[in-house]
Formats: sequence, structure tokens, C-alpha cells
Amino acid sequence: MMRRLQSEGCRRLGTRHGFTLIEMMFAIAIASVVLTALYSLFTLQSRQFIFQDLQMEMHQNQRFATDIVTRSVRMAGFGTSGRVDGYLGTGGDVDHDLPAIVSYDNWSGGNGTDAITVIYGDPSLTMGTDNSVVENCETTQLAFKTGILDYSSKLAEYSADEMVMCMDYAALSGMETYLWVLSADASGTGNMYVHDATSYLDYAGVCPVGDNLSPAMFCSKAQVMTFYVDNNDSDGVGPGSTNHPVLMLDMDLDYPEADDIPLVENVEDLQFEYCLLDADGDGAIDSCTGSSAVWVDTITAAEGSKVQMVRLHLLVRSSRDDPGGTYRNTRPNLANHTVSASADGYYRQILTTEVTVRNLRMQANL
Repeated sequence: MMRRLQSEGCRRLGTRHGFTLIEMMFAIAIASVVLTALYSLFTLQSRQFIFQDLQMEMHQNQRFATDIVTRSVRMAGFGTSGRVDGYLGTGGDVDHDLPAIVSYDNWSGGNGTDAITVIYGDPSLTMGTDNSVVENCETTQLAFKTGILDYSSKLAEYSADEMVMCMDYAALSGMETYLWVLSADASGTGNMYVHDATSYLDYAGVCPVGDNLSPAMFCSKAQVMTFYVDNNDSDGVGPGSTNHPVLMLDMDLDYPEADDIPLVENVEDLQFEYCLLDADGDGAIDSCTGSSAVWVDTITAAEGSKVQMVRLHLLVRSSRDDPGGTYRNTRPNLANHTVSASADGYYRQILTTEVTVRNLRMQANL
């Protein structure tokens, strides 16, 4: 009996089969195909995620850069008569004042990029001078009535080394705008202490020593803002480089300097075009729309107060190149900046917008 059970057990064990080599190879092949497909899908989705992230980053940089530049350009000339005499204005001749817009086509440090300077007063800090006080042209202080409106709190916003700009409506030569640098913080008694501006030839030309300023001027904190692209590896100024271009802001017309402010990363190109109020000189305001519009890449200092519209071309690129290493592209032609000769793996976006310089346009209609 025991021998029969053992014999039957042996037969049952003998009938059990494992996987054959062919079956194992077939199973491994199927698993490899599935894993390859899953890896390819994962890689594709990862690259797509990175691409979408880079696209969103470029959109954000583009929106912020466009907003801050166009907002400042739109304000150009506010609180001025179109031109400014005084600090920063001297260039060795009496006519070298500052226009409301200063253009730099292919400025020397920008490797083909443009720069622009806009000048205007701060609308939140406007005040009228004390009309009972007559200051001479070489004055070192400006007087304000602290009991009027919120002048006391506004004066507290003015600090040493900042700039104040005053428009003189009653100047004998016509409406004039003066620019001073504060020598000390403004006082609570209503005085604003400034450096004598008669050393600047343009200022002395409209307000010479011995003459008086108007007793009623309209003053505000001066904004002298220059936008440029820092893409220079060797100048030792700012965070920008060829591989990491940065949109910069200068506040005192000494760019590029260590105190300039980085605004937006990966702004590769900045180009400006200008449409003037009277480009053909016939005395009528020209159109800046349609086929008859005349746009120029650069303007003279004399034309800086005659700008009607500014066209901004902004090129941003991704912070890193194509993760797959297969995408190749070149920096495109933009305005009068020709296309790059070399290709790279960066993604790029271009935005072009036009801004009306409304303050200068209003002055032309006065």
C-alpha cells in the first residue's frame, strides 16, 4: 500500500513542468517593449512639462518687462516743458539740455541692443513752490508752504542726492524746466536744499546768475530712467552676460554702473523705433498709423521732445536650452538688429507694442 502511494506521488511530481527558455525570452521581450514604451512616454511628458514651464517663464518675463518699460515711456515728459535744464544736461554747450526721451541705437555696450532714457516727474509728489518767496537762479534752496494740502508728508519723501524737477511757467524765455540735485534731506519747515545749478551751461543759458526764478513753480521728484540690456561678460558691472542677458534700470544717467537695478532676466534684445510729431516739418501732427507713418531707429537730441509714439520690440529667451538637445534656433532679426549667425538651443518669444507719449502729444496741441 505504501509502495503504491509513493509510486503515484512520483508520477504526479514528474508531470509538473517549468517555463521553457523560449517562453522566458518571449516574456522578457514583451516586458522590454512595455518598459520602453513607458519610458518613452515618461520622457516625452517630462520634456513637454519642461517646455511648458519655459514657455510660462518667458511669458511672465515678457509681460513684466513690457509693462515697466511702456509705463515709463508713456509718462515721458510729465511735469516738464518737453526739455530739462540743469543737472545731467551739460555737454559743453548751452543747448545740451535733456529732452524728455533720449534714444541710444545700438549703444556701445549692448552688442547691438538699444537703450532708452525717459524723463518725467513723479505724479504722487507734485507741489507748488511758495509764491511769496523769490529765489535767484543760483539758489541753493526752494521754499514750499507746509500748511498746504499734504506738502509736509510729500517733503519727507525727498532725500539727499535725489533729483527734484521744477517747471517754470513764467520764464521770460518761455516755459522752462529745471533739474536740481538735493544736497540734504528736505526739512519740515518747508525748505528743499539743492546744489547750485548755474555751473551747468544749459541751465545758465536760460537762468543766468543774477536773474530770478519764478515765485510760482510746479515741482516734483524727478525720474530719469534708462532701460538697457546687460549682456556683457567683461565689463564687471551687473549680473548680465552673453549666456544670461538681463534687462537693467539706471536711475541717474550713469549706466552701466554698479548701482543699476536688474529688472528681468533673459531679455536678449531690446529695440526701439520712434514716430515724431512733425517728421516732415510742415507744422502739422503726422500720423503714426497706416502706410504713411514714418518710423525711425534713432532720434537726435533736438527731436527727443517731439516724439509722438514709441514702438518697442522685446525679445526674451528661455533660461535654459532644449533639454533634448535637438532643437536649434537663431536670434531673429529685430528692427535694425540683424539676425544672429549662430544657432543655439534656446526657445524665444518676440513682443512688439506701440506706446503713445501722451504728455508730449498734449504739449504739441497746446
